[in-house]
Amino acid sequence: MIKIKNDKKYFFRFTLNQRIQHICLASMVIVLVLTGIPLKFHDAHWAHRLYALFGGIHYAPVVHKIVGSILLILFVYHLIYISHSIYTRQIIPLKRKEGLSAGKVLKLLLAQPLVPNFKDVRDIIDLVKYLLFLSDKRPEGDRFTWKEKFDYWAPFWGIVIIGFSGLIMWHKEFFTKFIPGEFINFALIAHSDEALLAALFLFIWHFYNVHFSIAVFPMGTVFLTGYLPEKLMVEEHYEYYVKMMTKAGLEHEILPPHDQGDHVSMKRVYSE
Repeated sequence: MIKIKNDKKYFFRFTLNQRIQHICLASMVIVLVLTGIPLKFHDAHWAHRLYALFGGIHYAPVVHKIVGSILLILFVYHLIYISHSIYTRQIIPLKRKEGLSAGKVLKLLLAQPLVPNFKDVRDIIDLVKYLLFLSDKRPEGDRFTWKEKFDYWAPFWGIVIIGFSGLIMWHKEFFTKFIPGEFINFALIAHSDEALLAALFLFIWHFYNVHFSIAVFPMGTVFLTGYLPEKLMVEEHYEYYVKMMTKAGLEHEILPPHDQGDHVSMKRVYSE
């Protein structure tokens, strides 16, 4: 869980499988945005030029549909991957040790690292208080912070809406056998607006947090290496950092919260 290289500590975050999924997701989303946005803003001067890069009206829709289909396959694979991991690594051991019940399974699912909890609410409140100089203590993030959970669940929800609305528009003759024709219009609106929202979210919120913020600029590398440097662990995941260091028997090497003294000094200056 902790790798030491050149006297620097690196903390394990993501497996190779997870990193490959992320790279595939990022690549496909970029292609889908570039082939979809020109349709939404078709009257803009840049739209036809961007669309022409993918073959124009004859080939760009084909690229969009193929990549969208692959993305849906990746989404299904991710669901299977997550379900299999939870079942084999948690549910089966629990069954052997204590036996299963609906309550135990529900409790186990709610305790998953990426499921929002009350700590996330407290961390958001503490962050607001810290930014407003109402507190000198920053939130000490656990394995996944509330921002990372938001990063995960927003695209998760977006793929469901965008993917299935896209399928309805693509195969409208088939779906109108079972649903009213008005749903085609609803699907178009949902697909277009949710896709724009997803693009803005990913290229502004997500890119800033993982690539452009002061702590990681010019680029975070954890999505490539799977490991996070100790500095960033202290910055974003201090509570989890302490747990990992303690588990590894490195309690005597635990660093204090990042720039704690500097932040306190600056706040005192501003308050005076």
